[in-house]
Amino acid sequence: MLVRMIDNCDNLTVNCATLAQTTAAQLQSLAALIPLPQRRQFSKKLFGGDATACEKLLTRLETAPNWRIAHHVMEQYFHQHRISPYNNFATRFSDLVYKRYFPLG
Repeated sequence: MLVRMIDNCDNLTVNCATLAQTTAAQLQSLAALIPLPQRRQFSKKLFGGDATACEKLLTRLETAPNWRIAHHVMEQYFHQHRISPYNNFATRFSDLVYKRYFPLG
């Protein structure tokens, strides 16, 4: 809990945990962020042409309430499938997922 003195006023208490509470349902859908042609390209380049694996990862990411969790899910997938996170397509994929949590960035 953060407590801060502002001038000669009473202490202001800010509960930082409640500021960042977002549910996955409040975020823009990944289906809207990643158009079908780009999904097909990611499926081919990152998932070896396995559209089911691509959709499965997107479904997992769809339920991630924040960037930290989504990033961890992607890192796990990339590590398990020996994909460099610096791969051009992996970076593009990550950037699109990042936009879901920080749309103005």
